[in-house]
Amino acid sequence: MPSPSLVHAARRAPDALDHVIRMVRVMQERATGPEEACTVVHLFQAGFTEVQVHAYRDPARAMMQGLPTGLRHNPPGRLAAKLALRRVPEIRAAIAERQVADRPAWTTPVIRESEPTEAAS
Repeated sequence: MPSPSLVHAARRAPDALDHVIRMVRVMQERATGPEEACTVVHLFQAGFTEVQVHAYRDPARAMMQGLPTGLRHNPPGRLAAKLALRRVPEIRAAIAERQVADRPAWTTPVIRESEPTEAAS
């Protein structure tokens, strides 16, 4: 069994849908063949790795049944986070303006010289 991180990476790959479509074709060809079924061995023979079989097998079955594959699922909060990231420059500018308004203008320091006092002896 491949590691979950590899399966997750395969599902999030940019070409994941292409692999699922290719797997659907292999499954359909094997289903109409003499064995009338597609096994994991058939998928390995078609050139899929163990990680790809685990990652794309269920989405391929869903696609064959006309259901959504679930490959483009956005986790909860992803859209809200992307929208919040767009506001970051505005928020930083507002904070900088507020800090500038609260800070007094810089002036040169005033140095006053006083007469030296005599040390008591």
